[in-house]
Amino acid sequence: MLQKIALWIFVFLSIQIHLASAQAKVGLSIKVMSFNIQHGENDHEESNLLGVLKIIQEYKPDLVAFQAIDSVILDGKLQYQIRRLAIQTGMYYAYAPSEKFVFGTQGVAILSKWEIEKSQVIPLPVSTDHKDVKSVLCGLIKPSKNLSFRFCSCRLDQTSPMNRGLQAAYVNRMLENSIQPVIVGMDMGARPHEQPYSSFKMKWKDAGQGSQSAT
Repeated sequence: MLQKIALWIFVFLSIQIHLASAQAKVGLSIKVMSFNIQHGENDHEESNLLGVLKIIQEYKPDLVAFQAIDSVILDGKLQYQIRRLAIQTGMYYAYAPSEKFVFGTQGVAILSKWEIEKSQVIPLPVSTDHKDVKSVLCGLIKPSKNLSFRFCSCRLDQTSPMNRGLQAAYVNRMLENSIQPVIVGMDMGARPHEQPYSSFKMKWKDAGQGSQSAT
């Protein structure tokens, strides 16, 4: 089984990862960010996208995973947050809506220094009486001829422990046998000592291990 790396980012984290291909002796250091941008608003319901952009420009990551990012129509104009960030950073992007509203959608997204060759959206299961739909977005990244990997962004259900456990098991099952190495930026909605964090520890490497911060 190929190496897999999971980033359980509970608050903003920038981290260096050394990714090696099992098919060829090729190594690559990758800087990854993952954070929930709270629909592009701060605590005063004002746009925080400029602050998000400044963080990206300061730390210069190769990959960024976003959760709770929107594509909405406000005042008759489309506010496509991930595309705006992609244009301003010069990075490639992919977006997967998780929830639909009258005025648009919110979901997960990724930015990549390298072109995203393919993208895949995996809907996550929920209990029959629950309407808070979540999904995993994965992009196939190929930095060089002999090295490719999948970079994914995911946000588990924040309100239901039962759904979180169900979704965590599903993510494990869907990604553990991937042909390529996998990097996941995830908002679990839980602290490191709580479920479903422990369910990932057997098969994944936690690049943020030791953090006790809440999501």
